[in-house]
Amino acid sequence: MNKIELKFFSAFYVDKLYRQVAATENFDNYLEDQFPFEEKYAKGPTGIFIDPNMRLNPEKSDFENSIVLYETLNGLTEVQASDERLWTYLTHVHFWNYMQKRWSIEDSKTPISRIRERYFLRNLSLESLTRNGLSRLWWYAHITYDVNRKNKYELLETLLQRQDLVVGITERAIGTNKKIRTGLLEYLRDNPSIASNENLTRELIKALNLYGGVKMLPMLEIAEIKAVLSKIKLSTAA
Repeated sequence: MNKIELKFFSAFYVDKLYRQVAATENFDNYLEDQFPFEEKYAKGPTGIFIDPNMRLNPEKSDFENSIVLYETLNGLTEVQASDERLWTYLTHVHFWNYMQKRWSIEDSKTPISRIRERYFLRNLSLESLTRNGLSRLWWYAHITYDVNRKNKYELLETLLQRQDLVVGITERAIGTNKKIRTGLLEYLRDNPSIASNENLTRELIKALNLYGGVKMLPMLEIAEIKAVLSKIKLSTAA
């Protein structure tokens, strides 16, 4: 099957689009069937190839789309996957139909904020990477994928079972550490009564963060982190 090489927008053009979001004529562009971008600012080569017919399905879950996008772009390095020029091109061009349906501007109370947050990528924190409408899907899979597990996407499924859980992990410092993140997700996988309860999950993550202020969590192994979480569970249930 023939593949096409993806392009990326120039940094100048990304900045230009971002600044113009508040302008009426640019806002209207986000309601078009195709985004009217300027071809001269779509650059290459990127060395990233994709099936031209590959699309994401907005009717499917983030879990399903994360796997599809991650396997489609399985050659991306973390540097490439942190490039705002690439993701801004993809949100405005190749996956435009998905973006319009998954992150509709018409049904948003704050359309300008939605455009800037979901269609662009302005910072390189894990929080920002997991807010862009597309990079979030790739990074969800990337930070949980484990080739040594029978189900390589086991922890991805745990992470994406609720949006508040995603936010609680990816928008806190604990989410940037692989051992802490893995220990927490494994613990939630093994304790579905906690994982399915928004209040208990929130309290668990909050308590883990507080514990991190007393003891250096990054120095602990995964089993030790799960042991800490077991203690927190007891105090939460008391």
